[in-house]
Amino acid sequence: MHGFADFAFSYWWLIFPLMWFVSAVFGMWMHHRRQSAALDLMKTYAEKGRDPAEISRMMGADQADYAYGYRYPRYGFLGRGYWRYGPYWAWRKAIMSACVAAGFWFAAYYWGDGEFPFGGGFSVVAVIMTIIAAGSLIFALGATIFPQRPSQS
Repeated sequence: MHGFADFAFSYWWLIFPLMWFVSAVFGMWMHHRRQSAALDLMKTYAEKGRDPAEISRMMGADQADYAYGYRYPRYGFLGRGYWRYGPYWAWRKAIMSACVAAGFWFAAYYWGDGEFPFGGGFSVVAVIMTIIAAGSLIFALGATIFPQRPSQS
């Protein structure tokens, strides 16, 4: 193999982080567009002589940045970041990272290029993913035991 084919064969796995990057950039761009549209609407209303407090109340500015319409009946709206820090999502992240860690331990055992358990690249990634899974488990327990509550404002 020569040139690009050799590169693609050796680094095929880079497509996943690149796609996550593209997805994150797209999400940020869409968030920017939503915020710009809301600001333009507020400017239009302000030019017509409406009170800024009335405009923000009318547009729901206190709820404008919630997580893509997710609503948690038990906890209510808690702001944009709640969807990634709520109990459901914390447990989801803990389970997913534990599964990925288990997959890398499996790969290290069967396809590792060094002496198991701590030889080769798969083992290094497996150790890192195990630490991430343990941290995610701690945060999931914390989110379950001490859930966020809505602000009383």
